[in-house]
This record gives sequence, structure tokens and C-alpha cells, in this order.
Amino acid sequence: MKKFFTLAIAALLGTACMQAQTVTINKKDGTTVTYNASEVANIQFSPTAPDTVVLREVTGYLTVSTKYFTDMYYGDAAQIKVMQAGGKNLARFSDAQWGNGLFEITMDKGQIAGSGKISIPSQHGGDVKEYDATMSGKMTEIAISVPDLMGGATINWHYGPAPAALKVSGSYTGINSLTVGTQFGPYSSPSVTYQITANGDGTINVTIPEENYTGVAVMGDMTLSSYMVKNLAYDETTNSYSRDYSNDGITVHLKAVNGGTTTMDKDYEFKATSKIVVTPGENGALTVTNNYQIGNMPFPISATYTGTKSK
Repeated sequence: MKKFFTLAIAALLGTACMQAQTVTINKKDGTTVTYNASEVANIQFSPTAPDTVVLREVTGYLTVSTKYFTDMYYGDAAQIKVMQAGGKNLARFSDAQWGNGLFEITMDKGQIAGSGKISIPSQHGGDVKEYDATMSGKMTEIAISVPDLMGGATINWHYGPAPAALKVSGSYTGINSLTVGTQFGPYSSPSVTYQITANGDGTINVTIPEENYTGVAVMGDMTLSSYMVKNLAYDETTNSYSRDYSNDGITVHLKAVNGGTTTMDKDYEFKATSKIVVTPGENGALTVTNNYQIGNMPFPISATYTGTKSK
């Protein structure tokens, strides 16, 4: 076949030199390309690429662990494609945030293992960088290890849709607004970061950071220490997570300074009617309502937090 094409081109060039001295190539899309015969040194036909057979193409969600964070959720649109090409088994990984990788793999009883390269865009913007990487695990749970990324990163791909609790997990930055009783407030604590973590049973934990309020009625300047409320259960009808933590034995350190005098400075236990509700919104928004009473304080406190998921 190659000899035939060589003879055909030679004849074509010879005819062109004797007549119009041009070579015109008619393409299948209807366009043409014309060259002067004197510009053409030779024409080579590339060998046909080996047939590629796609064995499996599936979508799943990602959790990523690095030196700086553990099991952080990164969306549910990552793809794994398993192929055969040129006598080799290949796996291609692709995700909008965590890049594209190609691995030569072995497969045995539902397990895969292999090595290759993955190209990942900078998490802070900028160029794409290529890394050596390995792939291993079950076809439903694949770990991609990238030793030279962020102090050692593991991209965990999980087959299927992400659990609802995992989708809401993460860090949120926003403002907490507090009302004392029914008539005092609201008082604001700005730039507050709430942390939501997912549990294996579908519940979530909420970590409320230290919060500072100034000029609170009766109390003056008030500081509440960080505390965690665990095991908020999901209610599908309201698309929210909630828990009455009155009897959970949770304590918070409360310090109040009024007119330069410290009037309160110790740990207090949350009392009856202490309940927290977490409601996810669109585009990473989050609302947390937290109604509680501390120690022997005569007034209940109502707090509303509005935040946005950190990128």
C-alpha cells in the first residue's frame, strides 16, 4: 500500500511539474489545499493508530487528602475510563479541578493497579503541572497517589453519587448575628468560620468557632469559646440537619466584661431548649440557626449564621 501511494505521488508530482506545477489536495470536508510542486519534498502517511476499546466509563465523587487537609469533598463529576489499546490496559482519570491522568494498569478480580502521569492545574490559578502518580484499588474505590503534590496528595475516587452529608461538609465563612431575649440585639460577630464534617451514618458535626460580641445588653462585651455539636440528623422534608443538644453535656466558656469589670469568666453547660438547625443553600450557601440557654442566664439566646463555602 505504501509503495502504491509513493508511486501515485511521484506520478502526481511529475504531472504537476509538466503542467501546472501545483499539487491540489481535495479534503473530505469539501475544502482544498494547493501547494507548488517545488515546495513538496516528500509525502508520508502515518501508520494507523492501534484500535482503542473502551471497557468501562463511569462517574463518581472525590475526597482528597493532603498534608494540609483530610478527606475534603471535591464534587461528584470525576470520570474514570478503562480502555484497551495496543495490547495494554489503560485508565484515564478526568476532573475539572484535579486534572487529567493516564495510567497503564493491570486488572485482577476487580482490583486495578498501575502508574502514569497526571496533569493538575494550580489550586491558586496559573499553569498546569504534570506529576508522576500511581493508581490502585477496587473499581468502585480508586486511590490516585501524587507524592510531589502538596506534601503528598491522595485523590480518592468513589463510584456513584456523593452522600448528602458529604456534599455539605467543609469550611464556611460568614457572619453570626445574635439576639438576647426578644428585645436585645442583634449583635454581630463578623468573619466567622464554621466547620461542617460528615459522619459515616449520614449525620453531620458542626464546629462553632470562638465568637466575640461588643455592647451586649446587661452583659457588655462577650466572648464565647469554640464548641462542637455532633450527630445532626437529616430531615428530607426540610432539607436540613438538626439536633436538640440540651442533654448532650456540651459546655462553653463564657467571658463577659461590663464597664471594665469581668462579670463572667468560666465554663457553662447548655440548658433546655438548646437546638441547632443547619440548612444548605444554593451555590455553597449555608444558614445555621442556634437557639440556646447557658447556665442560669435568665434570657435565651438566638443566633443566626449565614456563610458561604470556602473554595
